[in-house]
Amino acid sequence: MHKKQHLKEHGFTHFVLLLFIIVIGVIGFVGFMVFQNHNKTEQNKNNQSAGGGNMGNPDSLDPIQKGLASTGGKCEGKGSVKMTYAPMAIKDIGTIAPMGGYGGSHVTPIDHQYYYGVNQAAARDTYPVYATMDGDITSLGKASTPTSGTNWNFTLAHSCTFMIYYNLMTSVAPAIMKQVPSNWQQMGGAVKVPVKAGQVIGYVGGQSLDFELADTTFTNPKLLNHTAYNNTEPFKINVVHPLDFFTDKVKNQILPKYLRVDEPRDGNYAYDVNGEAVGNWFKVGTNGYAGGDTPTSSTNNTTSGHLALAYDSLDPSALVLSVGEYNGGGPAIFVVNDKTDWTKITPSSGIIKVQLAEGSAKKADGSIWSGGPAPGGIKYVPTFNKATALIQMTGKQEMKFEIFPVKTAAQVSGFDSNAVIYNRGQDAHMVKSTTASPSVN
Repeated sequence: MHKKQHLKEHGFTHFVLLLFIIVIGVIGFVGFMVFQNHNKTEQNKNNQSAGGGNMGNPDSLDPIQKGLASTGGKCEGKGSVKMTYAPMAIKDIGTIAPMGGYGGSHVTPIDHQYYYGVNQAAARDTYPVYATMDGDITSLGKASTPTSGTNWNFTLAHSCTFMIYYNLMTSVAPAIMKQVPSNWQQMGGAVKVPVKAGQVIGYVGGQSLDFELADTTFTNPKLLNHTAYNNTEPFKINVVHPLDFFTDKVKNQILPKYLRVDEPRDGNYAYDVNGEAVGNWFKVGTNGYAGGDTPTSSTNNTTSGHLALAYDSLDPSALVLSVGEYNGGGPAIFVVNDKTDWTKITPSSGIIKVQLAEGSAKKADGSIWSGGPAPGGIKYVPTFNKATALIQMTGKQEMKFEIFPVKTAAQVSGFDSNAVIYNRGQDAHMVKSTTASPSVN
């Protein structure tokens, strides 16, 4: 009897212990769900604008979330439209430069076009700038420079998936400015001003007009690792060719103004191929396109860590090497003066020597092109050798790189302590909430 009683008590103890564990588990589960719901609530709060709108996610591949982030939460709906107007009057356009150029802070290929007036030295506000489609101006920004005064930029959204970025306007049309809230700068530039295709939205003169079209339903596969770009310019991976979206009438009117004669006429800005040297590269530790962990800081938002092994925008037969820091100074652009093929440099290639030269742009008649129209196209040709580069792909998305100023290929035997390791930005991370318009210069 004593043994049976002991077993009964022992069994009761196990039952109580099991019941206690179940109760604790239920309490823990409920607590976990409350914690999760709190986190979701906080995240939703973080994605709301001051006015309660969804600010989207700049690092999302969801088209609507990306569009909301690129328009400050001011866009609506989805879908593209044919553009029925050019951004400048046809009679006012002198030339249209393609995407894919280089210069200044643009070390990697430029993702927007440049519209130049007939008179490139015209006074500010000489030429009207037009809305190419119906939509809403969802962001407004301005920047002042010591030489060119105040420059203005817009994002014009037809929907949350289709939008245009205009930059370098010298003023905003008064009819537009009247509809902009007085506190627009305190709101991060987020506005909502409806416009119609063909409406004057601003003016430009004495400089180019930047024109960039984005479709968030498209993510460019030739820009590897989207976070490496989204942490600074969320628009970039969604940029599309404008000619695909102009009506045939507009297309036929503007094509004679194009400087590039090769297809695609709009140019290219993305060339990355996994396992090949071609395309954009970033110095390891610089957080991809951001150039640092605080891209809003003038001291850290740098392109000195950028490198591009690509092609000339006007002459795609010319191989270009563009580097953010050369010989202890700023950016430099070279044309390759040998039989190098960026697509043939792979992890199995070993160390490759590349002869780099100064480049010269020549028109079809052999004369030097220094701006303006160029019937028959432009060739970018090497003039004299300036340096030698060594390239070794040490992985599908990693590369060892070094430039030897002044030296010829015969004078370079191997890497030294100045060699730099680059990657495709696969280690990049988001560093800020991008709720304002993208940064395009």
